[in-house]
Amino acid sequence: MAVRGVKIKMEIMWGQHVAAHDVWLGRLYGALLVKESGAVTHLVVKRGHGRSRLRTITVNSVKKCASEAIYTEMSLDEALQQPTLTRLDDEQFIVALTSKTRVRTSDGKKLRLKGIRTAGDQNSMEWLVVSGRISRKRLLLPCDRIDRFTTGEVTMAIKSSGLEAMPAYRPDLHVEAELRDRLGSASTVPRDELKGITLTVEEGVVAFRGNVKSPHTVEALRDVTRLVRGATGLLMDVKSDLDLEYEIAAALAARTRGNGGPISVSSRLGEVSLVGHLPGEGECAELIRAASAVQGVKSVDLAGGRVHS
Repeated sequence: MAVRGVKIKMEIMWGQHVAAHDVWLGRLYGALLVKESGAVTHLVVKRGHGRSRLRTITVNSVKKCASEAIYTEMSLDEALQQPTLTRLDDEQFIVALTSKTRVRTSDGKKLRLKGIRTAGDQNSMEWLVVSGRISRKRLLLPCDRIDRFTTGEVTMAIKSSGLEAMPAYRPDLHVEAELRDRLGSASTVPRDELKGITLTVEEGVVAFRGNVKSPHTVEALRDVTRLVRGATGLLMDVKSDLDLEYEIAAALAARTRGNGGPISVSSRLGEVSLVGHLPGEGECAELIRAASAVQGVKSVDLAGGRVHS
């Protein structure tokens, strides 16, 4: 069973609210997966209390997956017409993971399954979110370490002693909040440089984008991120002014080939100024195009004329 056209990364936690476009549907009870590929095909939603029917919602209907709720394009009437869990869990190629599914290490330690994270165009299961039977601390277990899994139990190729090396699970909002606090108090990250970058956290992966003054600040951002519990990865798309000036100078030298006078380059958080002399307007326009093409440039000034990249 293929999932068509779904490219939403999902962090789905048992008990999460699920909404139709006109009303709340209920709470997330579990997910259905293709056994061979681990691709999530349906979400299992519980409406009401007690022995309520467990409805399955195709992931094709999910338009947004946020921390507060999973939003679908279905109406309530459409959702109530979807098959129940008992109509789908007999399929041999389908596995249902729910709050009742137990996770075991290779040496028999029992863990509670709290949810899953997916990745890729087919919403393949990437991480299991688990906790100890007594401890409330939650961990992320990589799905490529699953030895075998059925509806009732998942066995990991990880010993209980290896759990200490597994990353901690925290909601993205908590990871981002702690990271911002640490950046605000870190002596190695100048306050005026933080305004040149943006910070996002998605599925535990921290992403920095923008410009800073010094290459040392780039390394400081890496060091601070390593201190944050729950950060599972780092995407660093940040260019320092010094590196940017070198790259622009090289690009200009290749274009002018020694024609015209020397050109000085300065950058302030990606806003670049070029000062020098060229014999004509055509050469000036060529310099602006060359500088603007360098990744990380926000704008270029030359003889008072500004061009935004």
